[in-house]
Amino acid sequence: MTAGADTSADQTGARTAGANAVWRPALKEAAAAFMASAVVLAAVYAIWFLDFHPEFQRFAAADSQPKTIPARLFRPATVGSGGYEGTTAIINSFVDGDAVLVLQTRFSAEDYPFIKFNIEGLTTWANAFVFWRRADAPGELFQLPLNRSGDQVTQVAMVYGGDDYKGQITELAIGFFSDPTDHDNNGEPIRLIDAELRPFSPLRVAEQVIEDWTNPPLWQGYSNNIVRGIHGNGIIFPNLVANLLVVTGVLLGGGYRLWRKRRRKPAEVRLLAVALCLCLYGWAFNDVLRWHWRVAQLLDTHERYAGLSLEERIHNNPIRCGRRDDCFEHLLPYF
Repeated sequence: MTAGADTSADQTGARTAGANAVWRPALKEAAAAFMASAVVLAAVYAIWFLDFHPEFQRFAAADSQPKTIPARLFRPATVGSGGYEGTTAIINSFVDGDAVLVLQTRFSAEDYPFIKFNIEGLTTWANAFVFWRRADAPGELFQLPLNRSGDQVTQVAMVYGGDDYKGQITELAIGFFSDPTDHDNNGEPIRLIDAELRPFSPLRVAEQVIEDWTNPPLWQGYSNNIVRGIHGNGIIFPNLVANLLVVTGVLLGGGYRLWRKRRRKPAEVRLLAVALCLCLYGWAFNDVLRWHWRVAQLLDTHERYAGLSLEERIHNNPIRCGRRDDCFEHLLPYF
C-alpha cells in the first residue's frame, strides 16, 4: 500500500517537474520576446508615423510654441449660474441641458493639432464637446467630442476634425450637455481651469495614444453591449497593437531559434509553447488597459441603479429615458 502511494506521488512529481521544465522557460522567453517586439514596433511606428497617419502631415512642419489660455478669458454663452474664482471659471447649473463657455481668439489650426481643456467636476451625467469657428466660415460652428477621464477630459486630437479644422480659428468654446436623463451633471459644479493649445510633437502623440487606450467610452446600457477599445477619434486601436505584439514576438522567437540552430545550440522549448505564452501576454496587455474603464463603469452603474425603484432606474437610464419631457411613466409598472 505504501509502495503504491509512493509510486503515485513520484509520478505526480515527475509530471509537475516536466510541466515546469516546459512552461517556465517558455514564459521567460515569451516575456523577453514581448518586450523586444514592443521596442521594435515602437521604433517602426515612430520612424514612419506620418506614413501611417498622413492626416498629421500638415501639422508636423509647424514651428509654434504651446499656449495656455486662462479660463477667465472664456465668457458664458449658455450658463445657468456660475462665475469666476481667480482665473478659474465655474459652472453651477445648465440652461435646458446646456452650458457653454466661449473664447474669442485667433490662431492657425495647423500650429496646434492638440488641445487640452483642464477641467474638474465632470460626471457621467454630462458630455463635453469642443467647438470652433473659422475665419473663412464665420457662420458655421464645428465640433468634436471630448473624451472623459475620471472627472476630467483628455487631450483631443483636433486633426480628426478633418477639413473642418484648418486655417484661422477665430472662436474656441467648450460645451457641456446633459445626457438624455436630464440630470445636468447631477448638480455637481464644473470648474474650467485653463485651455492648452499644443503643437505637434512625439510626446503629445504618445500622450494621446495612452489616454485613448486607458479611457475607452463607457457602455451605453444596450441589451447587446458592444464597447469599442477606444473612442471614435482615437489614433490607433490597442487590439491591433496587441495582435502585432504577439505576431512580432513569434517572428522574433523563430529568428532566435534559427540563430541558435546555426550555432548548433537547440532551443530549450518549442516555439509553440512560446507562442501560447505570447497570446497570454497579449490578453493581459489588453485586459490591463480596461481596468480603469471597468472601475468607472462600476461606479456609474452603481450610482444610476443601485437600491433605486424601477421608476428611478428608468429616469436614470439614457436609453429608456431618451426624451427630456417623457420618460414613459405611463408604461409603469410594465415597462
